[in-house]
Amino acid sequence: MQIVTEGVMPDIPETIESEKSPAELGIAVDIGTTTIAVSVWSLLHRKHLVTIAEKNNQVRYGYDIIRRIAFAVRPPLTGSSAVVESGPSALHYCIVSQLEKMFSKAVIEAASRLPRGYQPRPVSIVITGNTTMLSFLAAASVSNMASAPFTPATLFDTKTTWSEIRKGEVFQNSVTLDKPTPELIKLFESSSIPPETEVYIPPCIGAFIGADAVCAMIAAGFPIPGIKNDPSTLRPWESKVKAPLLLADIGTNSELCLFIPDTPEKPGKILCTSAASGPAFEGANISCGMPSIEGAIDKISYVHEKLQCHTIGDKNPRGLCGTGLISAAAVMLKNKYIDKNGIIIREKSKLGDGTSCIELTPAVYLSQQDIRNLQLAKSAVKTGLEFLLEHIEETPVFCISGGFGSKINLAEATAIGLLPTQLEKRTVQLGNAALSGASALLFSNVLREKARSLAKKSIQINLAGIPEFQQRFLKGIDF
Repeated sequence: MQIVTEGVMPDIPETIESEKSPAELGIAVDIGTTTIAVSVWSLLHRKHLVTIAEKNNQVRYGYDIIRRIAFAVRPPLTGSSAVVESGPSALHYCIVSQLEKMFSKAVIEAASRLPRGYQPRPVSIVITGNTTMLSFLAAASVSNMASAPFTPATLFDTKTTWSEIRKGEVFQNSVTLDKPTPELIKLFESSSIPPETEVYIPPCIGAFIGADAVCAMIAAGFPIPGIKNDPSTLRPWESKVKAPLLLADIGTNSELCLFIPDTPEKPGKILCTSAASGPAFEGANISCGMPSIEGAIDKISYVHEKLQCHTIGDKNPRGLCGTGLISAAAVMLKNKYIDKNGIIIREKSKLGDGTSCIELTPAVYLSQQDIRNLQLAKSAVKTGLEFLLEHIEETPVFCISGGFGSKINLAEATAIGLLPTQLEKRTVQLGNAALSGASALLFSNVLREKARSLAKKSIQINLAGIPEFQQRFLKGIDF
């Protein structure tokens, strides 16, 4: 798959002690709402061996976090003779079984890159993700995340083993799971991961600001605020950041973090919020949407008064991925296919139900509802970014991460109002920063301690609780 899995690695101050064998492997995992990425590393040489990515199989239980939480807390079905898995069991075993298969595939590929004569031996795993995805993984209850005040059962910063993860026995108060099926038992018995393998789950900040945001802050070089370090005492891998840093991990659940530096008058701080942008940026919930794989339209151009499509791998167009959706909207807005309200006004075609669409190829179209779904997603992110920008006087360095955010055309994203204008020339695209941060935690206890400090120092803001949020959101829908 062409999903972005690489990212900018932070400086790693020291290495966790191990037996120093070339066979020892570390595995970093980023469990996204829509995509899962697994990266394998040589712990001895601190060398990347292989990364694989797949669509999260949990999408069958809902494209977004809210739907999956609703599935997890549903009451037992009555009046039916059918055997039905409980919500927590279905979500837990779904993610664990998918990881087992991805681990096996990744370890086999990594084995071919080891020195001859060495059999791969996974000894350490770091798993990051948003709070909900990690709760499903660890069989932690999400019942208190279904309604305000949205209190997660745990904020993690947890050391456990792969065996305890599989059994759902990470915490004493974990939810009770159904017994695994014979198919699952067989899968576990053939696992490429020894049961006693250490698993570390980094800390989360709150219900909707997860460990993936903390790992992304590690990769982006966020300092710990409020520590008045003398520059002469800083270690080589540290730096005194004087400019604000704004981080956006844009996806189905977009997480936004703002570092405000120390001043002589007051210590710095980190403000965090999340935007429920939905799955449109991932190519889901779009009529002809698809992941960023070969055949996906990722760029639209306007040539000789016609729309022209570019696809990943230069294959025949099969659908539209998130970056292609942004590109299409920007080009169609500029060339008056749609107006600022998102209404189709040029070269309309009609779908079977009579609604309007724009044909991109004979097999791919963009409907009026698709455009509205994009508008809702971009307004959620824009509202969050603008709210955070109001807390600083100068334009920050803007770090954008995630598979979608790292591939979008910044000018096009600005043209449709996804990104505030002042950020376009101050942007650094980091790739999969959450996975990079998790990878760094395989090697460094110092960075694990920094992750704890960043999580503790971060202030979570609930955008929906701001009195004028609804007005801001509605105002941001138009292009």
